[in-house]
Amino acid sequence: MELLSLQFDPRHLEAHLIGAGQDALMMARQFQGLELDLTLHGEMMPALTALAREESWRCVEEMPETGQLWVVATGSPVEDACWAERAHERRIGVYVPSCPTLSTVRLPVRTRALTPETPSALRRGHVSLVGAGPGDPGLLTLRALERLREADVVIHDRLVSPEILALANPDARRLYVGKARSAHSVPQEGINQSLVDWARGGYQVVRLKGGDPFIFGRGGEELQALAAAKLSFEVVPGITAATGISAYTGIPLTHRDHAQSVRFVTGHLRNGTCDLDWQTLAAPGQTLVFYMGLGTLDTLCDQLVQHGLPASTPIALVEQGTTARQRLHTGTLDDLPGQLADLKAAPPTLIIVGDVVNLHDTLGWFATQTAKSLGWESGKHPSPLSLADSR
Repeated sequence: MELLSLQFDPRHLEAHLIGAGQDALMMARQFQGLELDLTLHGEMMPALTALAREESWRCVEEMPETGQLWVVATGSPVEDACWAERAHERRIGVYVPSCPTLSTVRLPVRTRALTPETPSALRRGHVSLVGAGPGDPGLLTLRALERLREADVVIHDRLVSPEILALANPDARRLYVGKARSAHSVPQEGINQSLVDWARGGYQVVRLKGGDPFIFGRGGEELQALAAAKLSFEVVPGITAATGISAYTGIPLTHRDHAQSVRFVTGHLRNGTCDLDWQTLAAPGQTLVFYMGLGTLDTLCDQLVQHGLPASTPIALVEQGTTARQRLHTGTLDDLPGQLADLKAAPPTLIIVGDVVNLHDTLGWFATQTAKSLGWESGKHPSPLSLADSR
């Protein structure tokens, strides 16, 4: 489809924002600082009312019938579609952030007017290190969603579900830097440098990581590179795999009768070994959560038993937790490796060790048929970021 590009003086554009909740607030912030003739429709949330008062926008409860541009952000896909259809019937330009295919108008990545009075920090590039959670888009934080919708560039890992990527600004450039075991699409040093280069270029960058960026996510290493370059950054925490998957399997990580502490442990160290403090890990009364432990499952079970945990200690291995491909395998330290000897597990996986595993039988609630994320396919991944892309 061929597009006709037009530019409007916002002072002479009759615009209407339909929606009164969080989605509408995030869209309204894109118009801050513009001398825009904007009317807001609906029963406003307080933050949106305050912003409208600050910008001298009109707020009314009745819905629009006329105008040159409708921006539809009700928070409901069904309502958004209905309002888009009305706009189409009236030949009014419409922009629907949640569904670009319903839009007849495209808005630029950044709509905020930068004036000489604008603080210089707003003109600089900025990196948001964002945790995407374990897979289910419903577990994304509101701040993470806001940053995704504002992004000029999204640099993402392999374990960010497609459903979450679909929430990003449709005009944002997406760069894949995923890592699989023994197969890194881009060296860590290259990722660090790309963040520095894009931020120096004045872009709003989202570095999107599965889970939480500060828990086995190398987020600290990437921020050190930005700090060394004296660049602006922030951290938006995410629900880490341990807490998300424990909730979706009905395995509480702590319980007064079973575990008084929990430990998060990497099952794959930097030098490729699994040399851990087994004596401490084998202490009773705690839950152990192993990240990246699929390839060393036999060693984990064997070492824990050798250092004092009973061979009958319950253990669970979870594939692709919180998604439609979630699969839970339970057993004991003694028998689970044998049960899974012929299993071709679908990463990512998480291992939970402790008496709390037995609570799954009564506390399990999640039905994969209702999952909001389909999970991850093995095989082809997006084209990786090249160093040339970051220049």
